[in-house]
Amino acid sequence: MLRLTQQKRKYILAYLLIMPSLIFLIIFTYYPIIRSIGLSVYQQMPGGTTKFVGLDNFSYMFGSKLFQTVIKNNLIYSVASVIPALLLGLFFAMLLNKKLEFRSLYRFSLFYPTMIPIAAASMVWIFLFNPSYGMINKILSFFNLPSSIDWLNTSPYALIAMIIVAIWKFTGYYMLLFLAGLQSIDESLYEAATIEGAKNFQKFRYITLPLLSPTTFFVTLVAIINSFQSVDQIYVMTRGGPYNTTNVLLYYIYQNGFLYWDTGIASAASVVLFGILLIFTVFYYFGLQHFVHYER
Repeated sequence: MLRLTQQKRKYILAYLLIMPSLIFLIIFTYYPIIRSIGLSVYQQMPGGTTKFVGLDNFSYMFGSKLFQTVIKNNLIYSVASVIPALLLGLFFAMLLNKKLEFRSLYRFSLFYPTMIPIAAASMVWIFLFNPSYGMINKILSFFNLPSSIDWLNTSPYALIAMIIVAIWKFTGYYMLLFLAGLQSIDESLYEAATIEGAKNFQKFRYITLPLLSPTTFFVTLVAIINSFQSVDQIYVMTRGGPYNTTNVLLYYIYQNGFLYWDTGIASAASVVLFGILLIFTVFYYFGLQHFVHYER
């Protein structure tokens, strides 16, 4: 009986310790999800009343050319920003994992953009992309490339600008995660490979990639989720323009929910976003889990 009582005390203590985090999750995560699902089947009527419409919000949304454009923009933005950011993050992590002079300074310089609030950074990038005196066009002019581009007001350059900002913002963060993964790999494996005559590419292919797979698995998942949650720089720099060419799913939700006060469409779009991320996460986790090597 005493052992059982002690075990119950441990359980009670454990639940008490996780209770603050659990309450936070319920209030700010689980409840909003359930609330959004409930609001997605209602239409906002004049005067603040609501009307039950079933799946009409989803039907209208998927039949809308604007929503189709938003989904296409988000997919392009995700692929074009995630892949370069991951590759650059891995490259810089491998480079700065070596013993270099001023290595800490280089690490800080690459990670620094992650610490800058994206709204503040977007204001700086607005000046960099300015068609008259922006540094981007000045650099293009130096290399005799087209240098009169109105980046933020011309398609497809506006979306390209958003992708550049996202790569700049998140490369350092992914580099830090990859660096942590690289430093957990035993150096004796590389020494043994060197003795056996393995070249650098062979070490990367047969040692680094397999043993870095848990980190790569995690970082890729985080990067894709981040790409569907980007809205700050779009709000500050383009407001979804020109002609919705930079409008992505989260900004579409913001527009309908807080500009047009159409809570039904905004909630339906939120459910779609949640569904996309949930389906992708489940497929990604169970579909690619067998490629991950957790033993080092």
